[in-house]
Amino acid sequence: MTIISILIAFILCHFVREMRHLRRFEWISWYTNFCNDKFKKLPGWSGPTGFLLFIGLPLVAAYFINYVFSSVFGQLGEFIVAIAILIYTFGPRDLDIDVRRVFTRDDDEQQKEALEALLDGPVPEDEEACQNTAIDAVFRKALKRWFGIIFWFAVLGIYGAVLYRVAVWLSGEDFELLDEQKDLMTRLAKIMEWPVAQLMTLSLAIATDFDSVYRAWKKYHNERGHGLFEGNNEFMLTSARTIVKTGHAEKDGYADQLTGPMASIKLSMDLVWRSLGVWATVLAILLLVNVIA
Repeated sequence: MTIISILIAFILCHFVREMRHLRRFEWISWYTNFCNDKFKKLPGWSGPTGFLLFIGLPLVAAYFINYVFSSVFGQLGEFIVAIAILIYTFGPRDLDIDVRRVFTRDDDEQQKEALEALLDGPVPEDEEACQNTAIDAVFRKALKRWFGIIFWFAVLGIYGAVLYRVAVWLSGEDFELLDEQKDLMTRLAKIMEWPVAQLMTLSLAIATDFDSVYRAWKKYHNERGHGLFEGNNEFMLTSARTIVKTGHAEKDGYADQLTGPMASIKLSMDLVWRSLGVWATVLAILLLVNVIA
């Protein structure tokens, strides 16, 4: 049921684009402000207490919704809730749409705005730096919007998807958390992303050139190491940059017409799709094994 939910939710998000309009996140600002106002006198609120309450209440809400639907509709209700939560937590926007906007804008100014939105900042003037930033942006957002949700949903069900999405939301700069609360939220997000980034690197190796990815991964760890709490999944980004920039990624006819950061974005998105294909294959095999068992 878990695997089928993932496949159906992703297919719906990809082919029924109106689904993205269901993702409304205005409640998060209200939620953080409300909690900081009402519970600030609790012991340890600026640290562990606030951290646990911020992540605990959404999990309780998910449990209550799942309980109501399962009580009324049985397993069908749990199935519906699982798909709904997956659709909601994928995002906040569809990565492929953000990438497509870069190539479909009508003029240079609109294209620059779309590129800045994808990169979450100004476009670097140096071409190589711009290429690196573009590759990093595509893979980092693929992790946060798709792969992280898929992995933790597969491991912990709807609670894993909600927990990861809340951790990513609240570790960002948009919400007014106290410093220790934000630090704990950032640590949680990094811990949850670490195994996902490792599996993304493995799927990238399977989908492209295993030796090149492995050498880049190993070189990074030999030179810099990687701490679970302070890392930024640079090993995955280094491997992706190696594959894109050394020509090991297969180009389609459209990518051959592009140069610089535009080609890097197109190739990076192609590699993300191929990595998703590897994950989908593994999920399908697990489903088949489960059916046979």
